[in-house]
Order: sequence, then structure tokens, then C-alpha cells
Amino acid sequence: MSLLDFGKLNAVGGAKQTDPRKIFTTLKRDARFKRPLDEQADVLDEWYSRRTAKDLTIKMNTGGGKTVVGLLCLQSSLNENVRPAVYITPDNFLVSQVLEEAQQLGIAATDDEKDAEFLAGRAILVVNVHKLFNARSVFGVGENKIPIGCVVIDDAHACLGVVQEQFSIRASGGSRVYDKLLELFDEDLKAQSPTGLLDIQAKERSIVMMVPYWAWQAKQDEVIKLLHAERKSEELAWSWPLLSDCIPLCTCLFGGDTLEIAPHFIPIERIPSFSAAKRRIYMTATLADDTILVSHFRADPADVVKPIRPKGGGDIGDRMILAPQEINPEFSLEEIRGLVAKLAEDVNVVVIVPSTERSKFWKDVANQTLDKNSIQQGVDRLKKEYVGLTVLINKYDGIDLPGEACELLVIDGLPEVYGLGERMEMVLLDGTKRPLVRQVQRIEQGMGRGVRSSDDHCVVLLLGGRLTQRLHQPETEAMFSAATRAQIALGKEVASQLRNQPLNKLVDIMSLCFSQNDDWVAAGRNVVVNAEQPDGGHLDVNQVSLREAFDAARLTRYDLAVHHVQAAVNATQDSQLKSYLKQQLAQYTNFSDPAAAQELQLAALTGNHRLLKPLAGATYYRLSAPASGQTAAALDFMSKFIEGNELVIWVNGLLDDLDWGEEGSKRFEAAMKDLGLFLGFGSERPEDKVGRGPDNLWALGIGRYLVIECKSGAVQADRVCKHDTNQLNGSIVWFGQQYDATCSMTPILVHPKTVFENAASPDARIRIINEAGLTRLRAAVRAYVVALASKGGFTVANEVQRQQQFHKLGADQIVDLCTVSQGAK
Repeated sequence: MSLLDFGKLNAVGGAKQTDPRKIFTTLKRDARFKRPLDEQADVLDEWYSRRTAKDLTIKMNTGGGKTVVGLLCLQSSLNENVRPAVYITPDNFLVSQVLEEAQQLGIAATDDEKDAEFLAGRAILVVNVHKLFNARSVFGVGENKIPIGCVVIDDAHACLGVVQEQFSIRASGGSRVYDKLLELFDEDLKAQSPTGLLDIQAKERSIVMMVPYWAWQAKQDEVIKLLHAERKSEELAWSWPLLSDCIPLCTCLFGGDTLEIAPHFIPIERIPSFSAAKRRIYMTATLADDTILVSHFRADPADVVKPIRPKGGGDIGDRMILAPQEINPEFSLEEIRGLVAKLAEDVNVVVIVPSTERSKFWKDVANQTLDKNSIQQGVDRLKKEYVGLTVLINKYDGIDLPGEACELLVIDGLPEVYGLGERMEMVLLDGTKRPLVRQVQRIEQGMGRGVRSSDDHCVVLLLGGRLTQRLHQPETEAMFSAATRAQIALGKEVASQLRNQPLNKLVDIMSLCFSQNDDWVAAGRNVVVNAEQPDGGHLDVNQVSLREAFDAARLTRYDLAVHHVQAAVNATQDSQLKSYLKQQLAQYTNFSDPAAAQELQLAALTGNHRLLKPLAGATYYRLSAPASGQTAAALDFMSKFIEGNELVIWVNGLLDDLDWGEEGSKRFEAAMKDLGLFLGFGSERPEDKVGRGPDNLWALGIGRYLVIECKSGAVQADRVCKHDTNQLNGSIVWFGQQYDATCSMTPILVHPKTVFENAASPDARIRIINEAGLTRLRAAVRAYVVALASKGGFTVANEVQRQQQFHKLGADQIVDLCTVSQGAK
């Protein structure tokens, strides 16, 4: 028996303490937790004053002590009888970290959802995001098995991707789901693009096609019957219960060997315990766009738009963020790789690449290359010892590389998109801000790997023409968090002082960060502390309206859905995005008025030719060469660049896309179109525009055309296959149907090989841009732009014409420059 009645002793103090800062003082914690940091105190005070709001976002830089804040918020809620309390992490590795920190803090926590202490509200449950969001969730799907009073979603940006994946159906070619659905919709896909359907059947990895919404809705009985029959299969077992009642509101996409069925927004109410939770707290270091919390978690926009932040920005470590190709666009990637490898002889260097293919560039200098299967072991090694140069494949979040584990971090190239849905959105909205937000998010996540506390430091190099090009866009900077934006601005000032200096000067500058030079550290802290914090969060009002439309359609209130989407259309100025929204308006309209939906779809297509072609088809209009002539058109195209450095950065990004690669053929086609415009030709993508014709068409002038079929992904082929040959032969026929006898054309195949397989029957006129030809073309374009940029020649007509002729990029020369005949060596 206890010597004292502690129940009576505790009663002397009254009700349990709910102020999280006061709770901190009552905990039996380790000595390292002396008092909350200033940043933690700022956040805890504001959260406490607003704690009754259903959805609150806490934004703290990495190393600012988010875990302690999350645990104290949950303990405060438990003390206020808002229970049970759940702490969600992106993975099991972080579950262990949170449990350890809770123990050191003196807060009761468990990872067992059956633990009586958790269910009684006396301990916090710590689990990974998969545990809550899946079709067999222990918390209940469609029913509330384990209620939640307060939930923290830590590293919300990383959890979002998992949630989206769980609320989608994916199947591979050869599975019954894939094969039967392709059979069901093959004619609908063929009507959109005969070539596209052939690419899907040939398992071309770069292709992505959308099943027209009118066909998807019309065949719902067959679709649901098929999916229901396969509900226990590997493809559907973990997703079907989440999506079974909203299949008509999903989009069905086919890739070369994959299928994806996903709703426009997450029907999060299928997990009632989360949907009905009284308090939902989202914690993140890098989420610059808060709209995704509304689209994925159905968070209240009024709460989300007012995130909680520390008053100052000084809780982030020292990062020197540099883009070498902005300092000097003539730096080659090979030169920079050599410099990075040299530095890796003394410090741990980590290079994040977007794909396995890109990792091959670093193979000869890498000490270890890590993918999703080997990453944990490799990261543990980095934390324990000197390794040298480590390559991470497509891993931008979820790992910590503190201190000497990573003193130089390299982001090589733009992050790849995840899943068919993102790829389709990139295609439809390429050139708008929307897809850029997602890429910036991943870049920022990647840049945060090497600085894990306010005392940490790391040099960050951003490599690649496309990445440098994106970062150079004025709107990109605003998409980063305030602290990162400040550090990027400091890096740009460094770049301006180093402009056109040799590469060895870069090493001298980087050493200031490596050695933590007092002047450099002071400058870095100054920009971060004085970084201008935004007044509130960033919400895309269009996405909020579209979320409301989806929720209305879930209740079969298609009239309300149309009303909400129409509001988004009316509020949008950008014609490309406006048309994209019109297609969604047509999709909801189709449920009640298919004829009106087709009229809307035709209107949408006029503003964005990549959208679905209506049942009546799309009209093709002939391409003409610029009336002003090649030189004048090229001069006009380059007039948007203020200085030569900007022009070279843009061309470097273009040439990054204009290269061989399995995943990049659509980017290659887009780059080929831009190259034609840059050189002063008429240029378009007919197959992309109307679903028929060649990948690219250039109008050279005087009735001369280049009919171009791009097979940049055929890097493993030993010959030109029959499928690729037939595509170009078909485009030759198409040209003859669309253009009269006054026009002539040269058919060109971009392919690494020049020999055709025996089953192929190539047109005798076909010319080929092979590996050597593409190398000559890229070299000529690079030399051309460097010559024009060096002395401002890109603004002078005579100089532009002179350089075009010298580098053989004129209309009369370019075919001879880069093409060879069939069978040539």
C-alpha cells in the first residue's frame, strides 16, 4: 500500500494542466530537455490559443524540434479529455525515433493500437501512415473501430504521397484488371490517338493516355463488375474498399505497362476515425502550398490558410545553396562531376538523382549507390563513418544526414513525377505554375537532407540544365519556404559575384561553409533571421472549389458540382489552366447532359490542345513557316531574354531534354518543338495536338517541311523495329492527306540505330538522326547560343543570321548537319 493517497495530493492542484509549456515543466524528462526552445515556445503558445480548430498546420524548419511540439500538443489534448491521441509518421524508422523521444521527454507512448493505456487516453499511439490509411485499416474503413480525438501528421508532405497511393488502384500489364479494361476501352483510346494506343500495346514506357470520361461513365456497369470480381486480387485488395463507392468519379489512365484508377480528390471520409477527429494537426518543414491538405485530407481551408510558425526563422542550419551552371553556363556536367568526386576524397558527399538511368552518370565515381531496398543500411553507414560519394536514387525525403554524414549535397536534375496521374497533369498543364509547385516541393525536401539541426551545415549544389532553368523562373522562388528562399537568394548573390569565374574558384567559396568561416556564418544567419515570412498560407482557390465539386458529386448533386467548377473556371485567367478546368466542368456536366458536355469539351480543346478530343474529333489547321523569315522569327523568340546568361540557361535546359532516355520521349518531343521555334521555324506537335500525324512537324519555308518521329527512348534497341517504322510511314501518309502538291517534306526518324529489322518496310526518303547526328545537332545549338550570348548578338539580326549559317542551322543546312541515310555507319 502506498504511503500517501496521491489522488488527493493531485487534487490540490486542481484539474490537469492543459497549457503545453506548463505540461513540459511537470514532466519527468531527461536533462537535455531543459526548457522549450524559443521556436517551440512560439508555436506552442499559438497552438494553445487556437487548439479547438479542427485543422491546424504547424510549419517549423528541420531541426526546430517538431517532434517535441507534436507530443506536447497531443498530451495537452489528452489532459483536456480530447482522446485518444495518435501520432502519425511517414515510416517505421521515424516511429522508433518518436517513441524514443517520448520516453526521454517523460510522455507515455506506445506503438500498439490495442494497448489499454492508449485506448483509455493515458498514452499516445505512434504509428506509420500506412497503419491508418489503407483498405484494411485497424481504425476502420467505412466504420469507426478506433475513434481519434487528436491526431498529429508529422512530415505531412511525406505522408501525403502515401495517402494518394493508398487511394488509387494500380495494375500491371498482363494482369486481368489491366488486360480486361484495355480491351473494354481500346476503341475509345484509339479514337483519341491511334498511335497512342499502339504505344500502349507496345508497352512504350513514356506513353500515358486518359480514358475519355464519357466512355468511363457509360461503361460503369462493366467496370464495377470487373473490379468487384477482382477485389481480392493483389491489385485491389488494399484499395478497393476505399474507392468502391466513387468509381464513376475516378480517372482511368493507361501507361505503357501500367494502369491507374484514381479519384480527383481523396474520399477521406472512408477512414471515419480520421475524418471525424476533433483535432488534426499537420506538421511540416517544407510545405509551401497548403492546398494539398484540403485536396487530400479535406482540411478546413479557413484554418489551413493560417499556419502556425515560429516568430523568427533562425532555427535552420547553415546551407550554401549554389547552382554552378548559373555561375557559368559553360560548366559541363562532366567537369562538375570531377570536382564533386575530388571533394568526396575528404568529406561525405551525397548525390540525389531522379532515376536509375541517371545514377549511371555517377557510377564511376560513386562509393555506394542506394535505392529503396538498400537505403537504410547505406544511410546508417554514412552516419557512422566516412564513405565518400553516395548516390541516392529518387529519395528526396524521409532520411536524416546530420553533421559529417553529409557535408556536400548534390541535387542532380529535376525530380521525376510519381505515377500516371502526375505524368498526365504534367502533360496537360506543362508551362503553368501548378506542376512546378510539386517539383519545387521535392527539391526543397531534398535540400533539407543534409541539415538536420540549427547547428548543422551543408553545401548544396543544384545541377542540370532543366533544374537551373526552373530555378531561374521568377515565380519559382516564391514557392520555397521563407528560410530556404533566403538561402537561395544568398546563393544567387554569391553566383553574381562569381559570374563566369573558373570552376576552381567555386571550391574556394564552398570551403567557407565547410570550415564555418565566421563571416560566412554571420551572413547566412542574417538572411535567415531577416527572411520575410508570408502573412498566411498559400491556398489555390480553384482547388478548393474543385474539392467542393467532388464532395457534391459524391452525393450525386451534379448541379452543385457544376456550379463549383464553373466558379473556378470564371476565376481563372490563364487560358491553358482555364481549359483544363473546363474539361472537369464537362466531366460533371456529362452525368446529366452529355450533349452539353461535348460542347464544353470542344471549347476546352481550343485553349489546350492536349486535352481529350471530343466525339466529333479535332480539326487540324496547316502549319506555316513564319512570314518574316527564319532570322526575324528567331530574333523575336529570343527577345524574351534580358541577358545572354538567361538565354544560355534556357538552352541548357532544352538540351537536357533533347537527349536519349527511356522515360523522356515526351519531353524530347516538347524540346524538339521548342528547338524549331528557337531556330526560327514553324514548329508543332500534330500527334499531341489532334491525336494524329507525326510527333513533330517543322515548317522551313517555301513549302518545305520536316516530318519528324522521335524514338529517343529506343536506347536498348539494336535495330529500328517495324512498329517505329510504321509510325513514320503513317505520318508520311498523313502529311500527304493534309498538305497539297505545292508542299514537300523530308521524313526524319530520331533513333540511335540506322539499320531496319527485316520485318520493317521503311519509305525510301527517310533520313535518320542517330547518336552521332544528335550529338552534332546538340553541339551546334550549344555553340550557336554561346556565340550569340557572349556579346549580346542574340539581339542583332545580322549576327543571328551569320551564326545560323556558320553553325549550319539554317533551313537549307540543318538536314545535312544532323541526319544520315538508312544503313549509314
